[in-house]
Amino acid sequence: MINLKILPDEFLLQQFPRSHTVSAEWLNSVSWYTISKTAHELSVLSPAQDKPLPDCTKAEPGWRCFQVDAQMDFGLVGILASIVDPLRDNKIPVFVVSTFDTDYVFVKQDTLERAIGVLSAEQGITLKPGESVL
Repeated sequence: MINLKILPDEFLLQQFPRSHTVSAEWLNSVSWYTISKTAHELSVLSPAQDKPLPDCTKAEPGWRCFQVDAQMDFGLVGILASIVDPLRDNKIPVFVVSTFDTDYVFVKQDTLERAIGVLSAEQGITLKPGESVL
């Protein structure tokens, strides 16, 4: 059984040049964030209600989140596929973030209701409201 929490918050994804530095002041001022740095870019995901970082090269607002409501063991196989595959089959784009403990599957706000319907119809997936990250 996969339990998903639907977080009430909207999230903002921002892209920066790889050389961009995120200030400690900003990091300490926001409630939740994830940062990825690759050979080509720096991406920052945070609640849209928090103060966005200035000077981004691209911004993609309007993401909503399904949080896997479990501490994930690294030996588990197929959890993300069980969530993402039905969304793919219904042409709902996703953005996924994984942490040490769990996974977060993001869909655009305008596809949220459809995503809820698709995931609710899947055997082995339950949905419930989640708490704000703010």
